[in-house]
Amino acid sequence: MNQRNIFERAFELARDGQHQSMDDIRRKLKAEKFDAVDGHMAGPTIARQLKAAIKGTAG
Repeated sequence: MNQRNIFERAFELARDGQHQSMDDIRRKLKAEKFDAVDGHMAGPTIARQLKAAIKGTAG
């Protein structure tokens, strides 16, 4: 179990410019051993916010 906050880490990944999709973020979180990644990332609000953060790094 990872002690870091899964949502904070997801936003870090979304903003780093290396993860261009929700699937990229999910894969990385799972590789980092976060628990219940799919459940945490399933909601429409978190998906919308992470997609906006990803878009913010484009360009």
